[in-house]
Amino acid sequence: MKKFACLCVLFIFLLCSACGNTKYHDNKGNAKVDDEVPKTDAVSQNKLTYSNLDSESSMKEVQDILTKAGIQTNYVDTVLGWVTDYNNSMRECPSFSLIGDFVTVDGMTVDYGEYPPMSVQWYKHNNRNYHDVLCRIVAYELNHDNISVGKVIKKEKFDCWDENTSWLSTDGDIFFGREAVEGEHKEYVPFPLLHWSEDMQAEYFTMFNPIKITEQCSEKEMLRAIQEKWREQEISFKEGAFSLITFWTQSSNRIFASHAATLIETDNGYLLFEKTNPQSPYAATKFSSANEVKQYLYNMMNLDYSRYNDQIGTYIILQNDKLL
Repeated sequence: MKKFACLCVLFIFLLCSACGNTKYHDNKGNAKVDDEVPKTDAVSQNKLTYSNLDSESSMKEVQDILTKAGIQTNYVDTVLGWVTDYNNSMRECPSFSLIGDFVTVDGMTVDYGEYPPMSVQWYKHNNRNYHDVLCRIVAYELNHDNISVGKVIKKEKFDCWDENTSWLSTDGDIFFGREAVEGEHKEYVPFPLLHWSEDMQAEYFTMFNPIKITEQCSEKEMLRAIQEKWREQEISFKEGAFSLITFWTQSSNRIFASHAATLIETDNGYLLFEKTNPQSPYAATKFSSANEVKQYLYNMMNLDYSRYNDQIGTYIILQNDKLL
């Protein structure tokens, strides 16, 4: 799906492959069924507890969890400011209903709906000519203190400059804006609430630039390619109560972190914090095990792929630089 890659973000994880029916809910509360979702034996329940942080109590709860895990308060405040900006802009979007306090629903997936109505709400109803931040930017804002990038790539090597071929084209629009070209696209200005230094931008694109690989690679080959590239760029991670989650998929001879999130270990299990898609809501979701996190992420990604008549293909999920 990610040649819609500049617009829609995909979700992936490594798990076993038996198939069965999985129920999910759209964000209006309607139950649906997906016939192509692998089962994971360790998933203890077919329910989700989640919030889109559209209430003071859920915002405070998530803020406390993130800061208790060791994420700097100013990073948390920045991201929650983005959440507030998004929710205030998209509360009337017809595709979904924003959830305030945490709720528990049947199924392991939340369907926020088709992308075009969200885009209409974001751009036209709110008179915005910039993209909202996407999952990788949100995850990197929260995790970058735990990530060391020794050898950054030069700005001209950022994979964002060609709208038609760059996997990170939308990322580039968010950071740098885009001039209008008659008959091709309209102008976009940089996201006004994002204030990163040039050094941090370079670290970000070094971290997330696509990696070349043989076509139809295996999961082992994908993991090896990522780890070799990160060693080459001297990328390393500190371990702690929170970690960067990246989900890697393949297109042709390149692999790419199609989705990113932050995973926090809590007293009762895990909290996954993410921007679910470029213009769909933020979500904080509670899990009792890592396998439940995997099941959820596979279901979400599978829903996005199937929406556009595509297949996931080879994929892995990393927690920092190791398989989750």
